[in-house]
Amino acid sequence: MSGRTTRTDSGTTRTESRTTRTDRSAPAFRTGPHPDPVPLSRSQERLWFLLHLNRGMRAYQFQATFELNGALDATALAQALTEVVRRHEVYRTTFADGRDGPRQIVHPPFPVELPVEDLCDAADPEEAARAVVREAVRVDIPFDRLPLVNWRLLRTGSDRHVLLHLEHHLIHDGWGFNVFVEELCALYGAYAQGLPSPLPEPALQFADYAVWQREWLQSADAERQRAFWTQQLDGVPPYFDLPTDRPRTARRRFTGDTLRVTVPARVADEVRDLARRERVSLFTVMLAAFQVLLHGWSGKDDFCLGTGIAGRGRPETQNLLGMLVNTVALRADLRDALTFREVLTRVRATTLGAVQHQELPFDQVVAALRPPRVPGRQPLSEVMFAFHDSPLGAMTMPGLDVSVTVGVSNGSAKFDLSVVAIPRAEQAVGKAENTERDIELVWEYDHELFDAETVAWAARRYEELLAAVAADPHLRLAALTAPPEER
Repeated sequence: MSGRTTRTDSGTTRTESRTTRTDRSAPAFRTGPHPDPVPLSRSQERLWFLLHLNRGMRAYQFQATFELNGALDATALAQALTEVVRRHEVYRTTFADGRDGPRQIVHPPFPVELPVEDLCDAADPEEAARAVVREAVRVDIPFDRLPLVNWRLLRTGSDRHVLLHLEHHLIHDGWGFNVFVEELCALYGAYAQGLPSPLPEPALQFADYAVWQREWLQSADAERQRAFWTQQLDGVPPYFDLPTDRPRTARRRFTGDTLRVTVPARVADEVRDLARRERVSLFTVMLAAFQVLLHGWSGKDDFCLGTGIAGRGRPETQNLLGMLVNTVALRADLRDALTFREVLTRVRATTLGAVQHQELPFDQVVAALRPPRVPGRQPLSEVMFAFHDSPLGAMTMPGLDVSVTVGVSNGSAKFDLSVVAIPRAEQAVGKAENTERDIELVWEYDHELFDAETVAWAARRYEELLAAVAADPHLRLAALTAPPEER
């Protein structure tokens, strides 16, 4: 049987294009012995420096829980996790300073120990499991020693277990996590029946990708993308002054909270219908409505939002684990736009340009624009809107009903405000049938800037906007903008 999955992560998370591309000017991937030292990918390197500037920050740790109902074979589960670790070098990689900068250190395979933590004798086993999870997700994961990914298996009943997955973002992104889930299901299914692994050996390891990316950055394609972003973002304010409930400080602590809401299937399907009529993606409609929300909230008509793009445009990277996701800056230009349909047209063009130029690392875009540095601020990406539609097959394990909750809060926030849209039906396109038509929205916010009531208001207002524009995309922006007294 299969259950549902709910996905969110940082940052990655992400407008995740399923299209593949082949650029003849780009270097080819090379496999085999890695260079010494192995470099970090540029996304990893940007996170590496952020972690060193903010010691003890847990915003870039990822946590998920698997609810396993039925007759679990714990030995087969441990064997499956051990095989994933063997298959993917990134799951046995640590990070250290080197003479020429940070480097990856790939370690030999190791067995995954997965003792069962029996909570059945607790007064409330389910609450006891939640308490274990709450405590576990607030523990720092060191990145200079193994493991950067680990698991705990909690037993809450004779036929019920919770598998806690903890992973550092240096080796994680949302697309890769879905690959992990599919491999785990396939391997468990085989081992529980005494069969060998059904999976072919990975054609590429993450270190191969990191080396390739360094070579690509010297290519003509990289220079072309740099020129695009410099022109696209010319003149945009580098910081987005969204009104806050409390004044900013010169140093962020990256502490926060999360609000989860669901756009009901009826409204979600009306938004899908609008996307089909206008020949745009669901992401484009939802992003345009989010821009209108921020326009009414802030009074700004030219600003930047960040989003994550999966970085999986090349076919060799489709089944790779690791941090490939790249942040891109999407300019929201509502100047002189009179109707939502006009905004939608602009967002379509902006999104298409971003997808076509997604490979230039975000840090290089910022470096090319040279915005003024302001303590406690993140240029071009203080507010994020991510769309997690990376493909995920049916989660099937023999004798088990499986459901996954991803993005369990650990009391942190990567950005001022980040919204992740999780359209489960779109995740299943081309992989499996999924009849769940609703769309989950995960609002992560810095609680030193925003009150919970403010974020709840924004979430309600956003759903109202989605319903309104789905019913009539010709509505004028003046009619869609919330008056200040509603805030």
